[in-house]
Amino acid sequence: MQSTAARVSDNREYSYSRDYRGVRREAAPKLQVKEGKGTKTKVSPLRLLCCCALLVALISLAIYNNIVMIELGDQLNESKARLEELESQSVVLQSKLESQTSAQTVENYASAQLGMGQVDSYQVTYVTLDGEGAIFRTDKAPDKTPARVLLRGFDSLLEYMKLK
Repeated sequence: MQSTAARVSDNREYSYSRDYRGVRREAAPKLQVKEGKGTKTKVSPLRLLCCCALLVALISLAIYNNIVMIELGDQLNESKARLEELESQSVVLQSKLESQTSAQTVENYASAQLGMGQVDSYQVTYVTLDGEGAIFRTDKAPDKTPARVLLRGFDSLLEYMKLK
């Protein structure tokens, strides 16, 4: 009876293909471990010192920068507060100036402090400039008739044009 199972040889040798039967096997190389220079795990003290100095300098610079920024922020806030104070003071002074320059205030100051009063009609003197080098003093107001107004306007025009 024939079986489909694989045949196992008794001497436990595997059959090689014809190509490899005559080739000689190479022996595995023998490795030897030698004691010698290992990897450097130490950092040089100079390099460590430079890194520490650089780290301290960067941290110090960052802290100094923050301190300067805080001081400048405080100065800015103080300046803003001072500006607001001065602006409010300006508004107060402006309103005080406007109240002191009103006609009623000026009149009260002139009468109370300076002893001045309203002008009466007898205290007014009118001067008329008629002609060349002639000045006339009158006690009455200038004539407001249209002819007089026109002549005064014409005299003013001639004087402006330097013809008179």
